[in-house]
Amino acid sequence: MKKTIIFLFVVFLFANPNKLYNEGKYIQAAKEYLKTGSQEAIYDAANAYYRAKQYQKAINLYQKITKPALKFQALYNMGNAYAFSHQLLKAKEAYEKALKIKKDKDAEYNLKIIKKLLKQKKKNKNNKNNKKSKTLNNKQENNRQQNKNNKKQNSRKKNKTQKQKPGNKKQQNKNNTKTKNKKNTFNKKKKELKNSLENNKNTIYPKKEKIRKFKATKESNTSDIRERYYEIMLKNLKFNTLLLPLRSN
Repeated sequence: MKKTIIFLFVVFLFANPNKLYNEGKYIQAAKEYLKTGSQEAIYDAANAYYRAKQYQKAINLYQKITKPALKFQALYNMGNAYAFSHQLLKAKEAYEKALKIKKDKDAEYNLKIIKKLLKQKKKNKNNKNNKKSKTLNNKQENNRQQNKNNKKQNSRKKNKTQKQKPGNKKQQNKNNTKTKNKKNTFNKKKKELKNSLENNKNTIYPKKEKIRKFKATKESNTSDIRERYYEIMLKNLKFNTLLLPLRSN
């Protein structure tokens, strides 16, 4: 009889969930808590999973709690678990439900942070959508302009073909000589411009172009940096209130 009592005492000592929880063996503690099946044990198991950063398991257990004395703490911790797993809308709902039961400064402050993050997320989405719509509008405008230019070119070609109908060879020869002369003068001017540009490489105009390009790249880089900053904020959730001690009995 004594041996059985000692054996049971040793088993209880090593399988004591509170002892496992204090030692940081949260998953083992959670499994031991769930063996009893009471509301308090389910809540403690949920807290253990929360400490182990297994937030979805913790949320599933917090949802099973119906006892009025534990309901506020369960909803508050559920809000934290949703926040750390980046489910911001569900975190907001959990905090709001907790605050309906009773007022709490920590829950109110956490709710404010979640609302700010949701607003920022919405702004970033709107900015991205606006950029996409602008690029689409620009493309459409460019396509329209190209179509107009093509139409003009086609109409000019038609007019030229209509003018150059067979009939008067002398007129055709005159036109040909005129076009040749025009081409020659154009080519001469082109060569002169090339030579002048090669001689004046270090003029002011290339510098201005470089400055303009630098400014454009700088503006694009700053907008990218802002977007990355907000993305990192949402990923890490480095806010002191969300790192408050876990609420437990």
